[in-house]
Amino acid sequence: MSFSSEVKKELLDVTDLKEEEKKALLYGLLQGNSEIIISRLGYKIVFKTTLLNVLKFVIPELRKYYDINVGMSFKDELNLEKRRFYYLEIIDKAENIIQDFKLIPTIHLSRSDEIIKTDNLKQAFLRGLFIAKGSINDPRKNCYHFEISSSKDNVIELAYKIFKKREIIPKIIERKNQSVLYIKKSEDISKALALIGANSGVFYFEDQRILRDVSNMANRMTNCDIANEVRCTNACDKQLKAIEYLRNNDLFDKMSIRLQTAAQLREEYPDSSLEELALYSSNIFGKSLSKSGVSHCLKDLMQYYESVKR
Repeated sequence: MSFSSEVKKELLDVTDLKEEEKKALLYGLLQGNSEIIISRLGYKIVFKTTLLNVLKFVIPELRKYYDINVGMSFKDELNLEKRRFYYLEIIDKAENIIQDFKLIPTIHLSRSDEIIKTDNLKQAFLRGLFIAKGSINDPRKNCYHFEISSSKDNVIELAYKIFKKREIIPKIIERKNQSVLYIKKSEDISKALALIGANSGVFYFEDQRILRDVSNMANRMTNCDIANEVRCTNACDKQLKAIEYLRNNDLFDKMSIRLQTAAQLREEYPDSSLEELALYSSNIFGKSLSKSGVSHCLKDLMQYYESVKR
């Protein structure tokens, strides 16, 4: 099961929700998964989901408020994921449900609407909307990504305002005739999961994010060490070739004693870093040099080599 499915499974546990919170959750589910069909017989609501447990919540909740009969069906879509979709058809009281839950796309949705008038009700609404139309990448993958999509601009605008009120600033793009609200920043994704009530999802996300960040840091440090080693090796090779050239062309003895001694230090310890050469410098110079002092000596040596090179 994907991380996104695990989060939705957690969010469908509604045993700790109050009645008004369940209604707000239903509001989010209906806004996300319902389609209105108008025929000569009147209105019909078609509710579509891949999660059977969603229907187990929606049907009893609707029957609390409306005396309705519903028709259920399912269809297997033979795409790459081979998912089964469950359909709920509502004809009885359809017009009342549409008006009460503002399901017509052109109706303005407000944060002060009666169903979501308080902060905890807004959270329940987002919870339902994410179950219906949300997804989240597993934090073990290459990028962090949380999104809610909808063909209804008013739904995405309402979700944006609720997130923004909690100092979570998503972005909105258009994708295949849908508005997509998405969050990329890991800290904001954690806050969004906490806001919709996915506490276990937050713990998993944070654990994996920390492991990934530590792994990335270790990789960066390893790559840095390798790069430093390569640079050190290249510098050593150039210095040794320069010293060999100076000896072969009778130029070595024309250098100052300081540069001759620096050259001898490099020849004596051909693979050593500057830090290591500083430790060994007293063996050649008769006194200890700092890392910076060794570096200056070798730079002056290379400058002399460049000046006399034919």
